[in-house]
Amino acid sequence: MQQATEQHQSNGLGIAGFVVSLVGLLSCGLIAPIGAIMSAIALNKQPKGFAIAGLIIGIFGSLWIVVLFMFLGGLGGLLAIAGIAAGQHLEVLGETTDLAPIVETYRTANSGQLPPDITSLPGYLQQDEWLDPWGNPYRVEPDGEGFMFMSSGEDGVAGTMDDVEGYSSIGSGELQQFFDELESEGEGGR
Repeated sequence: MQQATEQHQSNGLGIAGFVVSLVGLLSCGLIAPIGAIMSAIALNKQPKGFAIAGLIIGIFGSLWIVVLFMFLGGLGGLLAIAGIAAGQHLEVLGETTDLAPIVETYRTANSGQLPPDITSLPGYLQQDEWLDPWGNPYRVEPDGEGFMFMSSGEDGVAGTMDDVEGYSSIGSGELQQFFDELESEGEGGR
């Protein structure tokens, strides 16, 4: 009589794919896609148990990577939006700092009166110089004894949440003294 030999089949690639997928799942999906690919290839061999399990775990583990990219993409988008907004706010501050001496000159020439609005300075400014980053004219408002610039922000409506405060002067006469001190310090350091 012939003895029937039992052969135990194994699917080495299926087992390897299962192990790699499992490790990938535990490592937040870093190598889970590799395990999923190995397990998918191993589905062509018998037995398929570990290969199926490796494929399922590998796909599930790969979701960590998708979630991570979505989170980082969203975070990057938020940071880009914040950077744009911060850039526009810095632009308002820079432009209004440049405009302050012009308004101070107007105020000195007009007995301490502020211009009714920034567009009242045609002899001092070109039209594009008195527009904020959103295309709205800056407002000059009293600030104690001094003045401050206001931008109506993106919506163009004064008094809303998106208004941006620009440069605020020190006060009548003190601004010129401040600029004189800066100038003398600059000359003394040369």
